[in-house]
Amino acid sequence: MPIILLIRHGETDFVGKRLSGHLPGIHLNTVGRRQADELAQNLKRAPIRAIYSSPLERALETALPLSQITGIPIKIDQRLSEIDFGTWQGKTIKQMHHLKLWKVVIEKPSKMRFPGGESFTGAKQRLVAVIEEIKNAHAETDLVAVFSHSDSINLLVSHFLNMALDDFHRISIDTASISVVWLGKGQPTIRHLNLMASMRIEWPSH
Repeated sequence: MPIILLIRHGETDFVGKRLSGHLPGIHLNTVGRRQADELAQNLKRAPIRAIYSSPLERALETALPLSQITGIPIKIDQRLSEIDFGTWQGKTIKQMHHLKLWKVVIEKPSKMRFPGGESFTGAKQRLVAVIEEIKNAHAETDLVAVFSHSDSINLLVSHFLNMALDDFHRISIDTASISVVWLGKGQPTIRHLNLMASMRIEWPSH
């Protein structure tokens, strides 16, 4: 089974300030574009066999330099998108702290469905489903880059670690970070977590 690189998109002007969710038109800022270029340089010699991405602009813009430098086309999959935060999309972090449901988001995310959006439980199911399809489409020796979003990668990593959904906030996924998951025989293995774009990665042998 392949090694999956779970890569969060680079920085945008919304990061740490507002909920982006599925809002269109949110692009990488200057820092984010530099992070995407650093990622491509770091990964250009890695034996990557495929690149998958969320369709949202910030993810595609992060994946593009790697696609260009390796010549590997980007396969877009809607299921790799961020959580659909519904009517909360675009709200500031300060605004959310004043909402009664914010306590549920933090303490009991397994019980949370965003107004007009999706639940964390439903999001986790779609994300795990697409990773399972990617796993089954590739050989054991394949290295696959998957570009997605903060909460989406959090949910996937917590799943592979067999953590309760209510604990997934304990994982930190920074912009342009790489988390390496080996979906080998038996239990999945987290080989690296939240590596920065500029850090050197030693690719694990099977």
